[in-house]
Amino acid sequence: MTEDNQIQQLIDYFSLLTGRELHRLFGEQKGDALHSLYDRQFRIHYNNYKHMMPIHLAKRHGINSLFVMALDDTLREIKASYSQLKVSVISIYKEMLQTFFESEVRHLEESVDPWGAFIEWIRKGNRANYDNEFFKVLEIQQDDQCFGFDIQKCLYFDILREAGRPELGPILCDYDDMLANYLVKWIKFTRYETIASGGKRCTFRYERL
Repeated sequence: MTEDNQIQQLIDYFSLLTGRELHRLFGEQKGDALHSLYDRQFRIHYNNYKHMMPIHLAKRHGINSLFVMALDDTLREIKASYSQLKVSVISIYKEMLQTFFESEVRHLEESVDPWGAFIEWIRKGNRANYDNEFFKVLEIQQDDQCFGFDIQKCLYFDILREAGRPELGPILCDYDDMLANYLVKWIKFTRYETIASGGKRCTFRYERL
C-alpha cells in the first residue's frame, strides 16, 4: 500500500466512525446530512492546511486536527456545545483505539518486567511518532519509579492555531488520558502543562504505583 493510500484509508476510517457517531446521536436522516457536511468540511480543511503536512508522518498526525475542526463545524450546525464536541471526539477515538490499547496493555501486564516493558513501549512509540521536527520529544527522567518526557512542539496545535481554532487544542490533549485510563491500576499519569493550554511544552510523567 502506498503512503497516499494509507492516508486516504485513515481519512476514510475517521469518516466512517464519525458517521456512526452522528447516526447514534441524531438518527439516520439527520445523521446522513451531518455526515455529508463533515466530509465536505474535512476536504476543505485538508486543502487549506496540507502545506503544514509536507510528509507522510505529518499528514498522519495532522489529520487529527482536521478531524476535530470538521466535526466542530458539523456540530455547530445544531448548536452543540464545546463539551458535546469533546464527548463525541473522545467517543470516536475510543471506538478507534480501545481494542488496540486493551491488547497492548494486557501484553505489558503479562510480561516478566511490566514497568520496563512499558518504558520501552513508550520509547518505541516516541521514536516512531514524536522524535522529529513536528514534535521534538525530549526524555526527562527514567528510573525504577518514574518515567517522563516532554513534547516541545505540537503539530496538532500549530494547525489549529493557523486555522484560528486554538480553543480546540485541549480536546486533543485529552487523548492521552485514554491510555492512562487503561494503566491506572499500576501506573499514575500526571500532566503539568500543555502547549495547547498556553504552556511551553507538553509534559508526560508516569509513576509506578
